[in-house]
Amino acid sequence: MARKKSLDEGPEPREQILACASRLFYQRGFGETSIRDIAEAVGISSSTLYHHFANKQEVLHAIVSRFMTDFVDATVPTLRDTTLSPTERIRRTVRRHIEFSDDNRPALLVGNPIRYALDPAQREHGIKLQTAYHDAVRDTIAEGNRVGEFRVPDVSITTMALLDMLNGIREWFSPRGTLTRDQVIDHYTAITLAILTPAEGCATAS
Repeated sequence: MARKKSLDEGPEPREQILACASRLFYQRGFGETSIRDIAEAVGISSSTLYHHFANKQEVLHAIVSRFMTDFVDATVPTLRDTTLSPTERIRRTVRRHIEFSDDNRPALLVGNPIRYALDPAQREHGIKLQTAYHDAVRDTIAEGNRVGEFRVPDVSITTMALLDMLNGIREWFSPRGTLTRDQVIDHYTAITLAILTPAEGCATAS
């Protein structure tokens, strides 16, 4: 049997725990992964893992919080940048959304553990971060409507539809597939802009 690592050996154990837990949650699902599974993947004892996290729920919250915080930091400043046109903000955000999600695929957890596995305070924090991104996209689309770049009948529904579409890429995209990531980005950017600028004569609503 391999010797377990101590608290002071090797790279920062907390970072290793989060990396291994992300991978296991992604591959197996949160409910099917135990603390012992995570500890064994890291090469530490369960008791050592408990020095860093009180339970599996805290591990999940750390993963979700980091991913969502980094995602918001990578996207919202562009969406709020009024020196760029709404069209350019959306174009850049589609690319960043796809790139960030693909680069951080292990943090995209199976199912929706944010809503069923976290306690109310942790869940509220995760949803607050999701809302910051959603609202920035919605506000950009609404501004595009006001300045005549977009012609969207219902901004709220269109925002949800676009985000569902972008989030869905993680379910099927593979770098070993027939399309490169850049090709997927080009296709989805074109689809997004086509949705936001439909045929003339469509009434708009904010």
